[in-house]
Amino acid sequence: MATDGSPAGMVRHWARTRPDAPAVSTGGGRSLTFAELDAVGSRLARALLAAGAAPGDRVAFLGRDATTWAVTLVGASKVRAMGVPLNWRLSRPETAEVIADAEPVAVVCEPEFLPLLGLPAAEGAEPQVVVDGAAVPLDAWLAGHDAADPGLPADPDDVAFLFYTSGTTGRPKGVQLANRNIAANLAKPAPWTIGPGDTVFVPAPTFHVSGSGWLFLCLGVGAHALYVRDIVPAGVLRLLESERVTHALVVPALLRMLVRDPVARETDFSRLRTLIYGGSPIAPAVLVEARELLGCDLVQGYGLTETCGPITFLGPADHAPGAPERRLASAGRAVEGVELSVRDPATGEPLPAGDVGEIWTRSDMVMAGYRNRPAEQDAAMTPDGWFRTGDAGHLDADGYLFVTDRVKDMIVSGGENVYPVEVENVLMDHPAIADAAVIGVPHERWGETVKALVVARGEPPAPDEVIAYCRERLAHYKCPTSVDVVDDLPRNPSGKILKRDLRAAYWPAQGRSVG
Repeated sequence: MATDGSPAGMVRHWARTRPDAPAVSTGGGRSLTFAELDAVGSRLARALLAAGAAPGDRVAFLGRDATTWAVTLVGASKVRAMGVPLNWRLSRPETAEVIADAEPVAVVCEPEFLPLLGLPAAEGAEPQVVVDGAAVPLDAWLAGHDAADPGLPADPDDVAFLFYTSGTTGRPKGVQLANRNIAANLAKPAPWTIGPGDTVFVPAPTFHVSGSGWLFLCLGVGAHALYVRDIVPAGVLRLLESERVTHALVVPALLRMLVRDPVARETDFSRLRTLIYGGSPIAPAVLVEARELLGCDLVQGYGLTETCGPITFLGPADHAPGAPERRLASAGRAVEGVELSVRDPATGEPLPAGDVGEIWTRSDMVMAGYRNRPAEQDAAMTPDGWFRTGDAGHLDADGYLFVTDRVKDMIVSGGENVYPVEVENVLMDHPAIADAAVIGVPHERWGETVKALVVARGEPPAPDEVIAYCRERLAHYKCPTSVDVVDDLPRNPSGKILKRDLRAAYWPAQGRSVG
């Protein structure tokens, strides 16, 4: 295993020891071996140096092809610069805001996304590189630069990744992850074994820490990272079989679609050893279906961009038949070497088991800091190294972490705190509900009251019946006072519901949105 934490060091190692092994590919598209990734990464590094790039600079990528992102990342790492995966789903003003903060020396961009940079779209599929406001084809920009490695040694404190958070709770922040954070992640024990010869299916976009986190894990251990540009359940299932995937990463919503697709009954899953999910707990019914169909280990991971990946795992034993079902609602227990604490959000004092508060964590995986945001960094980090996640939850007596919600998503109704996930879990057990979200909406007397937005499974349920169903299972102050049936719920790439988007329709008169 290459453990210096730098993407350049990882690729150099495997290019020497397993040059012809696949490193990264996009299903149905481009594929690069470790030797190819090392060589083209060196060419990009030399082109960057010729353009004046220096250690600490930023090199961005705007696109959906993971192989081009891998080249960009490795080339940046070889000059000790940061790789910056940009969110191609943002608007042009949002992209401009991120670019202004990151100040990249170059942006490798797929032709269709050039308008997000204020440039006309280019013809064809060849990636472009934007330097000093002008776009040229990437291959032409690399022409004349050989594949000799510049050989700059990595430093543990070099920032390898600059991720911009999704912005679901405000303006995107640039999260800086250093080589030492990545090395710490790779050194932590995990409830799976991945190494040379394994293929890991990663359907997450590269601008999300899941997408790029699994890339650096695969590069670190010499495994093959397999991506797709578009999620089509039947196509994903065929890819799992044809590429002999050994490990797969999914969000529960995608897992539900996969196990219920007719192609699943015709798919050979014999090579699949572990399925890792995250973003939200798994519904017991989906767990049973997945366990029976796939016959592999199931693992849940919980983490944040700022923690450089998972800080808790719910392992295979917790998903096995006969395991306590209540634990499936948890995110598992802390990864070895990671400290967890639940604190009072106002005082910072530790809370006893069972009490809901803000989740704090401390480890060598916690970010190097937010770029250009000293005040927000000081608010998120304590002087003794604890990171305040902004997530609400509680620990049980056995150390299992239950993530309730975002602290800012908490609903305060008549002085009582309501955590939407608790209500959503009840709604998801209703036989006529396929998906659900709970938000706070204005109320003259109580300040806020609970509203449920549900997606029907067939015939839409009557709102009064849904409210009565909840009142049989929850304290009345936690129950919805109104229910809207909607066609679908907006989600970000990690599968989390965009609560700000849902609240926007109900708060304009007050000029604010809770959270």
